[in-house]
Amino acid sequence: DADRQDLVSFLAQGSAYAPQSGAITGILKQLGDEMSKDLSDLTVTEESSLKTFEELIGAKKKEVAALSQTIETKTAQIGELGVSVVQMKEDLSDTQAALEEDNKFLAELEKSCS
Repeated sequence: DADRQDLVSFLAQGSAYAPQSGAITGILKQLGDEMSKDLSDLTVTEESSLKTFEELIGAKKKEVAALSQTIETKTAQIGELGVSVVQMKEDLSDTQAALEEDNKFLAELEKSCS
């Protein structure tokens, strides 16, 4: 009989219990909604950053291509100028040799004419 009274008193206390699962579910739903909104905001920000990054990469690739073309042009100009300098040096030495021969010829002419 004492066991029965313990059981009845335990069950009587149990009926006074009010479940809190509704509040917990509400809190979890609110957390889920906040996390979904945060994820959405972060996704939009990341997509915007990715688009900006892709645009920057495209611009840099165009810049590299333009600068590579400039380097090729300048390299070709350097080669042409190097060849031109060599040719001018050869022309200078030829002209100096011709001048020397002309001066000798002039000296001989002056000698023979006087």
